[in-house]
Amino acid sequence: MILPNYGEGSSPSGVRGVVETAEELGFASVWTTEHVVVGSDWINPYGRVYDPLVTLGWIAGWTERVRLGTSIVILPLHNPFHAAKQAATLQELSGGRAILGVGMGWYEREFEFMGVEFAGRGRRGDEAIRLMRALWRGERRFDGRHWSFAEATAEPLPSPPPEIWIGGSSARAIRRAREFGDVWHPSRGSDASHVRTVKEQHPELRVIPRTVPEDVDAMLEAGAEGAIVTFPDEAAMREFARSRL
Repeated sequence: MILPNYGEGSSPSGVRGVVETAEELGFASVWTTEHVVVGSDWINPYGRVYDPLVTLGWIAGWTERVRLGTSIVILPLHNPFHAAKQAATLQELSGGRAILGVGMGWYEREFEFMGVEFAGRGRRGDEAIRLMRALWRGERRFDGRHWSFAEATAEPLPSPPPEIWIGGSSARAIRRAREFGDVWHPSRGSDASHVRTVKEQHPELRVIPRTVPEDVDAMLEAGAEGAIVTFPDEAAMREFARSRL
């Protein structure tokens, strides 16, 4: 389920309460959202956002079972060496519960604020994924267009490495998931019909969308292996859990 690490009402007690309820009810994983800086057009709901990986690191310290994922980290806004280090650290400190969901970003002004080129972000993101996997494997050399290294070390080497889930609903996102990712993780841009079409074309592709409670059954019937769900409140979480018993 998606955590309330963003929005006007986000608070440590609110996040903790939802995580504790998720563990109590048997949810498999909890997920944080990222935006770094937004303009007035997206203050609601992204003007106030806790950093997704810092939040999950905090949660890892007082949970034992639930998996910890990002839905999603905007990968082209990050240096991939740093992102790989953060994810590897979370994986090791959490006992192997980390999932790194990544996307290429859609909000151009955020890139402008941070001095990051918006054009070409997909190509940079692809290379960033390749670089992170190379670092996690302990490779001593990487030759890329944007980043390269030789005779470099970046431990810890997470074992197993975090899964990388690819967000987005475009043809390029699906291609990226098949080529570089472990799971395709679509969100608002994909309904059950789109998921069914993609699964028919690529039955080997694991698909776990981000959706709302009322659409979960349709997503599963379309072939999705699971769903990441946004709930309006704790009562809705409990009602959903009761319906699955």
